[in-house]
Amino acid sequence: MKKKTMCFVIVLTLVGLNCLSAQMTKTQLQEMYVSFLKGEGYNPSVDKDGDVNFTAQGQKFYIDVMADDLQSFRIVLSEFLPMGSNRLKALEAAASEIATTKAISFNLASNNRLAINSFIFIARPEDFKTHVKRMVDNMLIAKRDFLAKL
Repeated sequence: MKKKTMCFVIVLTLVGLNCLSAQMTKTQLQEMYVSFLKGEGYNPSVDKDGDVNFTAQGQKFYIDVMADDLQSFRIVLSEFLPMGSNRLKALEAAASEIATTKAISFNLASNNRLAINSFIFIARPEDFKTHVKRMVDNMLIAKRDFLAKL
């Protein structure tokens, strides 16, 4: 009987922890992201839109803080890439990168420039920590290869 009770308590504790993380506010998410990035040696800041900005390998990124979906995590390489005069070639290069680089996408901004995004699903908000470096690396690889194809 003690084993069943102990298992029940552990399950309730885990469920309770999940519920706590499921109730994080935008401010709590921002604080968690900023704290982690500072610990990794980045220089993060929160902008007026509530995004967490940081620089990695000389490039500017931001984390899209999504308090309405705690199982989503998105980083954007915020320095937009020009489409150039050959729009079709740029779109083909972007499509090639999407097909060969994991968890990235390109978005066309209204100013005819491309942004690179990395989006993943996570079980808990704090799980982002194990993915940041790879997401950043993948976006930088995609940018390098995209520019080489233009």
